[in-house]
Amino acid sequence: MALTNTAIQNLKPKSKPYKVSDGGGLFLLVTTKGSRLWRFAYRFGGKQKTISFGSYPDVKLAAARDQRDAARGLLRQEIDPSQARKDEERKRQSARSFREVAEEWWEAKGKFGKNAAIKGSRTQTRDKKLLTNLYRAIGERSISEINTAELHHGLAKLANRGLGDTVARCRAAASRVFRYGMATGKCATDPAHALTGAFTSPKVKHRPGLTEPSAVGELMRNVAAYRQNFGGDAITQLALQFLAITLVRPGEVRRAEWTEFDLENGKWSISADKMKMRKSHEVPLSRQAIAILREPAITCNPRYVFAVVRPLSDNTFNKALRTMGYSTLNEHCAHGFRTTASTLLNGERRSNGDPAWHPDVVELSLAHTDADEVRAIYNRAKLWPERVLLMQHWADRLDELRGDGSILSLKRVTTA
Repeated sequence: MALTNTAIQNLKPKSKPYKVSDGGGLFLLVTTKGSRLWRFAYRFGGKQKTISFGSYPDVKLAAARDQRDAARGLLRQEIDPSQARKDEERKRQSARSFREVAEEWWEAKGKFGKNAAIKGSRTQTRDKKLLTNLYRAIGERSISEINTAELHHGLAKLANRGLGDTVARCRAAASRVFRYGMATGKCATDPAHALTGAFTSPKVKHRPGLTEPSAVGELMRNVAAYRQNFGGDAITQLALQFLAITLVRPGEVRRAEWTEFDLENGKWSISADKMKMRKSHEVPLSRQAIAILREPAITCNPRYVFAVVRPLSDNTFNKALRTMGYSTLNEHCAHGFRTTASTLLNGERRSNGDPAWHPDVVELSLAHTDADEVRAIYNRAKLWPERVLLMQHWADRLDELRGDGSILSLKRVTTA
């Protein structure tokens, strides 16, 4: 007998799923949890098949019967309803715009991508900016219709707008979107792949850093006098001094939190989500670094070491350096303290002419990761004592270069 809405509503779950027929191949599958699922059974090409029409009450009885009749109409034309549905979905997906697919990829990457749990906002923000650059050229075009020539034209426009340094990254981002589209049935090819190497990447501009010992000494004297001679604030001054002696990147100092420090054992543990290479990093703390962390100007800060409410801004360090008269474009920038340390430490020699420090010790101190994961873990453990010595030596070296006869962090600084 044909089903009625009243009969459907009275269907109850049982210990096993069961079927209730409506006729013409249409039936309801009642699950053990009480769900009522529309199914249509038919034969095609000598095989028994089943297709889903949704669930009741989302799909009413009349709507399910309409779908059944449409499916039977396809069968009379020797068309498989299941294949017809797949073809229609493929056609619908291929009509989606590049922007729609890119946004879907971006969301999926943030939730399920490699290391999604620690994926920093910087990576997500970078990808969003790259995609935004592409939207102007191909954002509203159907992703299945974009070809290599059209994508090349769009990327060339970016280059002509002075964005040459981002063109290669935009091409790579586009390729990731197209490959995602291929995997999810939204397009058949990746036109960005053919453009690999089509645009010349500009030469990498290394961040400037002072490497002459006398100039480094003058810089450290200026940093020590940042408040008195240049009208700076105490927190920025202490942060610059801490940046100079710890060999870390500016962002890692700006976002340093009190919970990361073990002053008793002289160790700073930076979590992977704050590191550029997304690998945790431990920093030995010199006596000078510990003295800075005990300065009254910052010990009252509740969470971030060098801030009151939120971390220092991206431009804080470079602005301070420019105030002191240093060009951050070609003389010395915040990141340049790492260049300074790397150059001077690698240039030190023992009395017999051998390097004073093993290159691995310097590289690990700069958080330059090893491609060999096992070797990297081994080195971090084995070379820790040498890194402790190096970090103390470097802080002492900067004190020596500054040449005023005092340890830089022991000059008490208080907030204005």
